Amino acid sequence: MSRPRPAASSRAEAPPSLHWQIAWRHLRAGDRPPSWAWPAVGLALYLLVVGGGFVLYALYGFSPVESGLPERVALDSSLVGLGFDPTADLPPPAQAYFGVLGAITLLLGAGLLLGAVLSLVFTLLATVITVSVMLGCMALVVVLSLMTGLELELRDKILGQRAHIRVASADGRPFADYRDLAKAIADKPGILGASPYLQGEVMVRSGFQRQGGILLGIDPELHRSVSNLPDIMREGDYEFLSHPEKIPESEFGFEITPVEPPPAQADTDTAKEGQGATALPHVTGAEGHVPEDKPQLVDDDPDEGWEDPEVEIPALRKKGALPPAKPEKPEKPEKPEVVKPIGVPTSPAAAIPTIPRSPFGVVSVGDEDEGWEDPELEISKLRAAGKLAPAKPEAAPEPEPLPEVETQLETPADMPLVDGLLIGAEKAKELAARTGDQVQLITPIGRMTPAGRIPGVMAVRIAGVFDADHYDYDRWLVYASLPVAQAFLRAGDRVTGLEVKVDDLEQLDVRRQEVQDAVDAAGRDDLLVQDWQELNRSLFSAMALEKIAVFVALLCVILVASFGILGSNLMSVIEKSKEIAILKTMGCTDSLIQRIFISEGLCLGILGGILGIATGIGLCGLLDRFGLPLSGSLQSFEQLPVAIDAFEVVLVGVSSLVIVWLSSLYPARIASRMRPVDALRQAER
Repeated sequence: MSRPRPAASSRAEAPPSLHWQIAWRHLRAGDRPPSWAWPAVGLALYLLVVGGGFVLYALYGFSPVESGLPERVALDSSLVGLGFDPTADLPPPAQAYFGVLGAITLLLGAGLLLGAVLSLVFTLLATVITVSVMLGCMALVVVLSLMTGLELELRDKILGQRAHIRVASADGRPFADYRDLAKAIADKPGILGASPYLQGEVMVRSGFQRQGGILLGIDPELHRSVSNLPDIMREGDYEFLSHPEKIPESEFGFEITPVEPPPAQADTDTAKEGQGATALPHVTGAEGHVPEDKPQLVDDDPDEGWEDPEVEIPALRKKGALPPAKPEKPEKPEKPEVVKPIGVPTSPAAAIPTIPRSPFGVVSVGDEDEGWEDPELEISKLRAAGKLAPAKPEAAPEPEPLPEVETQLETPADMPLVDGLLIGAEKAKELAARTGDQVQLITPIGRMTPAGRIPGVMAVRIAGVFDADHYDYDRWLVYASLPVAQAFLRAGDRVTGLEVKVDDLEQLDVRRQEVQDAVDAAGRDDLLVQDWQELNRSLFSAMALEKIAVFVALLCVILVASFGILGSNLMSVIEKSKEIAILKTMGCTDSLIQRIFISEGLCLGILGGILGIATGIGLCGLLDRFGLPLSGSLQSFEQLPVAIDAFEVVLVGVSSLVIVWLSSLYPARIASRMRPVDALRQAER
């Protein structure tokens, strides 16, 4: 009697995969799929064929476009002759339009085909839930990959232009004795190079525009080991920075307004070149033409701008700028002085004290001219009394000499050597400057004159244009040789810091400690060692926070799909109450019923997650290969920085499964606690 009981209990035990089989069968569409499923499949295949034909026709159906066809944008012959042809690598408009139309058609066809196939297998509600989970996972994979790629690209641009480790003073001031320290750091293992630099704010002025910038004085040979600046030159040559005599002549020859002011009068002395910060050597246009609208600056003549009043006053009166001089009164015979006794004043006027109006004498009260003195008469009297220096003999007018600039232009070999400057692509656009053009550097660090502080000005020539593909670097950074920057910024033999490049970014902490040891061994406690992560902490922290925010926001798409799973399972509990009662009467336990409904939600979540991750990885590959027309023109597609991180992909899949599992718990718990009698009564209703 006791032997059959174990057999009965063994028959009651369900196989391990029973709940998965029941859940899958419950999600199936049945023997008769929806009537619209097969027509949707046919329409999807038609869209795929048409879209594929458009794409193939756009890629291979057009012959090479010649420059004479109307589809090619006509350019100025001068620009094309200089090698500037922006449409050289662009497809014709028809080809671009067919390609974009084909890509859109392919996406529509693929989406419709996926929905139709799922409708043939699952119920309509299960299909909608699966597609929702798929879209959420796809969006997460694409967006996170784009943000990761953007972060890596930004890091590569920063590390390509600036070094991995920076050694600078804690207060940001320039320091001296840097050569031995740079050599000691460069000799450390794992260090590729160490280069000094001097940084200062300047203004760059061309013949068209003035723009601010950050001047970086570098050693061209040492800086080559810590930066990719020689590799990103778009115009000119990096070697021109060390050899400015090799800079080619400007192809356009635009002029820059000279910094020397023209003489105000014919008899004033001509300002000498080379004196003061505003009289540096400059090169004008091909014909030596000097524009007339020049700024009036302080000239550095030996007399410091002093003019002889005895010469200028007659000239101004002759022009009518001053009233004519009054006739000189005949001198009256001097009367003997009468000494009056000191006492009470005899009149009210005598009681008012006299106020000196001039340091040269006292004007008596009641003067008919109210104290006004004729400068032409008084200056001659003061010179006769020896209080003023004698007047200089008036120089005879001389013919105007030929400008020295024209002589220099006639003999280019005798022209003064002008130092070179490297500017970014954005700065070159704003200044309308190219290789060989002359620009001016202006700094507030100038010299003191009687008229105040005059900014320093230096004439340089564009040695090259670099393209870092980073707006801030291309817009602000300008490079000059270190001695030129030190002389221009009046920094002496000092630098702002040292840039250090390492061989492996994964060993950045170890390499930083080696640099710190070299600094400590040199006894430089005033210097601070920082790596690129500390220098750009705010930027990358903001990007990490933005990635987290986007991840949470896109999880809401999966969360919406989870509500669909919740509603679907609740409807299943109500509709399948009779089946639940039958299963319980057949011996199914509450845990088995609970696992069945949880398995239904997990089936939809797993299927939607796999499809979404696969679709997202495919879209990332297409974006990395072809890009998007972000510039607004269908002819220019910009490739997007895409980097697929395996950890992020796994995180997306796990997050979707957790959300789907949580949304399935409540319906499964209700189904497991339902009694068979209540289930049968509810089914009868």
